[in-house]
Amino acid sequence: MGHTPGMSSPAASAPYTWDDFVALEEDDLRELIDGELVEVEVPTALHETIVWRLCAFLGAWALPRKAGIGFASGSKVRIGERRGVMPDVQFYRSGKEHPGRTDLGLISGHPDLAIEAVSTSSARYDRMTKLAWYASIGVPEYWIVDPATRMLERLVLQGEHYLVAEVYADDAVFRPDSFEGLEIPLAELWTMPLV
Repeated sequence: MGHTPGMSSPAASAPYTWDDFVALEEDDLRELIDGELVEVEVPTALHETIVWRLCAFLGAWALPRKAGIGFASGSKVRIGERRGVMPDVQFYRSGKEHPGRTDLGLISGHPDLAIEAVSTSSARYDRMTKLAWYASIGVPEYWIVDPATRMLERLVLQGEHYLVAEVYADDAVFRPDSFEGLEIPLAELWTMPLV
């Protein structure tokens, strides 16, 4: 999801904190960027379809394996006292401790996977700012899904930085080795459902 341009200001003058961010109403889609509560653009139907389908594929893979749990847009992740985001999809593996997970969001630690479906207005934010923030809290894997280019990039944390592990495009079937048995036919992400 993109952000309203020009809304961020230096952290020194920014008044908002993590507590303000998690106190927002459930339907308030602002993110906490350097102490400012910044509006995200309203997601398009295609964006929400991509998020819904990614959650469906991950859920269908995880449930029979008891492999973990996922959350879609709206679940908050704390980056720092003046930074908090809502990944489009986040996944937590079973068998790992996630003591920072509360009903209000993730107050410490990190998801095992974060996914962002980018738009024209959010591409820079998702590919640079969020990428650096996810690395700073130790998210081991980050997928960037771009419907405009019909690409999915799988990035893996190596030390303090992400390396591109795989890039899939068009109608390829994405089979990440970190999720053994998961298959995501990308063609199903780019197509709006008929209703």
